[in-house]
Amino acid sequence: MDMPQRVSIRYKDASFNLNEIRLRTFKLGLQIWEEQTKPRKTELYEFIFSCLKQVERQDRFMFSLLFIELTDMIRNSRLERGTKEVIIKTAFREFACALTDFEDAVK
Repeated sequence: MDMPQRVSIRYKDASFNLNEIRLRTFKLGLQIWEEQTKPRKTELYEFIFSCLKQVERQDRFMFSLLFIELTDMIRNSRLERGTKEVIIKTAFREFACALTDFEDAVK
């Protein structure tokens, strides 16, 4: 499934296109183990939640694809196995929380 190239969002007074969203997601995903004690308060959560509010409904699937890419990137990194698992679990928890909170707010 191809990602929509027309997607762009604003976050903290900066514009992000799809590639910039991807890079920021990856960067925040790799930083996340430092923040794992603060669920739903991480920059990754805030960024994804902000993205979801600005992206059209039919394009929201791309965030699932971004997290699949993020998982592959982390899995292929030189980090220790335990660290990889923590980063992946925490990143997906934050993604799930942002998605759930967004859907609850829409209802």
